[in-house]
Amino acid sequence: MIREQRFINDDWTFAYGEHPGAESAPADDTWFDVGLPHTFDLPDFREQHFYVGHGCYRRTVHIDPEWIGRWVALEFMGVFQTCEVYLNGRLAGRHEGGFTPFTVDLSNLVKAGANDVFIRVDNIWNPRLAPRAGDYSFNGGIHRDVSLVVADQVRIDWYGIGVTTPEASAEHTAVNASVTIVNDERHPVTVAVAAVITDPARHPVAAIDTVYRTVPARSTTTVDIEGAIDKPLLWHPDHPHRYTLTASVAVDGIARDTQTTHFGVRWYEFTADQGFFLNGEHLDLHGANVHQNHGGWGDAVTRAGIRRDITLIKETGMNIIRGSHYPHHPYFAEECDRQGLLFWSELHFWGMGGESVEGYWFASAYPVVEADEADFEESLRRALREMIRTQRNHPSIITWSIGNEAFFSDEPVMDKARALTVELVALAKELDPTRQIAVGGVQRGGFDVLGEIAGYNGDGAELFHDPGIPNLVSEYHGVQGRGPGTYEVRWEHGVEVDYPWRSGKILWCGFHYKSIAEGAGLQGIVNYWRVPRRSYWWYRKQLRGIEPPVFPEPGTAVALRLRSDFDRMPTDGTGDVQLTVEMLDADGNHVLDDRPVQLTVVEGEGLFPSGRSITLSPETDSIADGQGAVEFRSYVPGVQRIRARSEGLRDAEITVIAEGEPKPARTRPFRHAEPAPSVMVAPEGSGMSSLVAYRPVAVSSAEPGHEGGHVTLKGDGFWRAARRGPEEWIAANLEFEYDIKQVEIAFAEPVTQPWVLESSLDGREFSLLYKGVPEPDAVSVDVEFDRHPARYVRVSFPEQPLDVREIRVH
Repeated sequence: MIREQRFINDDWTFAYGEHPGAESAPADDTWFDVGLPHTFDLPDFREQHFYVGHGCYRRTVHIDPEWIGRWVALEFMGVFQTCEVYLNGRLAGRHEGGFTPFTVDLSNLVKAGANDVFIRVDNIWNPRLAPRAGDYSFNGGIHRDVSLVVADQVRIDWYGIGVTTPEASAEHTAVNASVTIVNDERHPVTVAVAAVITDPARHPVAAIDTVYRTVPARSTTTVDIEGAIDKPLLWHPDHPHRYTLTASVAVDGIARDTQTTHFGVRWYEFTADQGFFLNGEHLDLHGANVHQNHGGWGDAVTRAGIRRDITLIKETGMNIIRGSHYPHHPYFAEECDRQGLLFWSELHFWGMGGESVEGYWFASAYPVVEADEADFEESLRRALREMIRTQRNHPSIITWSIGNEAFFSDEPVMDKARALTVELVALAKELDPTRQIAVGGVQRGGFDVLGEIAGYNGDGAELFHDPGIPNLVSEYHGVQGRGPGTYEVRWEHGVEVDYPWRSGKILWCGFHYKSIAEGAGLQGIVNYWRVPRRSYWWYRKQLRGIEPPVFPEPGTAVALRLRSDFDRMPTDGTGDVQLTVEMLDADGNHVLDDRPVQLTVVEGEGLFPSGRSITLSPETDSIADGQGAVEFRSYVPGVQRIRARSEGLRDAEITVIAEGEPKPARTRPFRHAEPAPSVMVAPEGSGMSSLVAYRPVAVSSAEPGHEGGHVTLKGDGFWRAARRGPEEWIAANLEFEYDIKQVEIAFAEPVTQPWVLESSLDGREFSLLYKGVPEPDAVSVDVEFDRHPARYVRVSFPEQPLDVREIRVH
């Protein structure tokens, strides 16, 4: 046996809590039965809260006697966010960081036969661990795949092959590979490292000469090998050709290990004056930001779910995805490679606006306590290394981004946040000199000049015109709300203009997501349950010229229709099917109806995120326009028969086949996990910070040099309307919904004109909060009122505009 790797996503048990001592105690039959990927909060209907605390996992792993003495490890694709791994009661390893892969070496702890794996996980906010803040939900759990890996003591290291294609062209490309060899034996060995390259049709196109190296005992050595391809097939979103490099290592003519990696031949450049070029041709980038969580399952997304997401974005005609705002599963980049989407892979140096609340994910992006700084910075260095190591060969990845909106750091530590950004940019460049390094969300605080590519969010699109550095709009908004929404999209901040110096624009966002921020997460063109909203079809029409489908109209529903995107799925935790239910009239037409629908497994052992049944309803946004969907999986092979039922409608059924190795009969009844027992409530803030500090601003007009963005910054700048007539306005965007109670306005001149204070939840319909009258002796006003829900605050001028220095909202 050269190398063996198998998924062990099935047959886990789980219990909430820390369970001290359970790592060496016998298994408890009262624990719940779960499969991976898994999170603490199932089912996840985008509730405002989530469980914060500990959860423990347990599984038996069988070790073949011939594996003893070999390298045996567990590979984790992602655990949020701290975990301890025990084998047979002994600590095997620990990892901090929720979004990057890692391995835990079991070699010295395994025994032949049954071995008990115990994993303790927590998602407790940690001031010394990134991210400290973010517009997301930070559910705990083993939310990505786990595999058992067995290899020789002399082997290619984990993700130990790096491939680059320097000086690539359509005529010829060099292929340089670095292969890191591990020697765990007690004596030096001389290894022979060889490789072969095959084309997309699996035909050999290059053999690389064998290289010999001596690897000292219990150490690693990196071997550089070189090859070439004539007239390579280039990787491009329109033709995503991939090559395969298979490297092998042998000692004394005996093969010890082999590994395979995919790569693509392409070259690209972000320029400051002409935008983005791929393979020497200009390409206008237009894409979407993507969060990883799905309806019902939260962050516990299968590879099939990842594949579904990328297909949905690809089908619109978009050509780039920004992985907001953390490293995604390596399979995400692999699928972008395969389907042909460029990928902006991002680190989680992450901030969010509003009150800075230490003790929860509303905190300053950079630590405010000096004792926390060193560990926090190291957590980002470690994650950056892990992200680049595991994803470096993917041709779809065109930049490593250092983070998003880290300027949402408290003012006393802002210089340190900038310094860390500069350091991480340099580290990324050292780890991967072949890619330009980006910084995302840099529209405030001078962060845009700290990397090689600037990603401007929101009003950064209009604040930074021809900035003299490679740039794009890394977030622009156009969609908001529940349900199917409207068809046509209205963009903000002049994003519709394609300037030659701008490389492109990336929508916020592709999919609805769950957030700790009230009112956030509803900006997707596809809903949380992966049903396209009407705006999705507008994008497809704009980018591909395909007319939208016929949208359902009001009618009398009499029956249900249940469909699946596939009729088969694997049982190893990598796959699922998406079930879609529709309400039909007597003629079989899909009609508008919003009554709840219950889906139930009537045969087989498949699961919804809530267990054997789930109810889709308008209250959870899982039914809209007479349609709902949910992903369904099984860890046991066999026929899965699902029934859809809704009061007053004819039932529907569907059959799906789960395929995998047969399993022995269970020795006890299956116990599905109950909802999380408790939640952590965010600490109260001081109320002193402005909710619009550093936030986006929209204006009716602005004089150059006096753009609206000045009013959410402390400084000498101010907003001045370009026109001096009536109905000029300036609107500060809180980005999330808050109950506000105070608005302070600092004018840059005496208040000689009437003004009006308004608020809005959607940025379109505004309601009156206060009418201000001229006060020539005043240059600032303070308006207080009972708590009022708002997402936008607008100051408008019915007669003539005044210059505004700052707007503060509490």
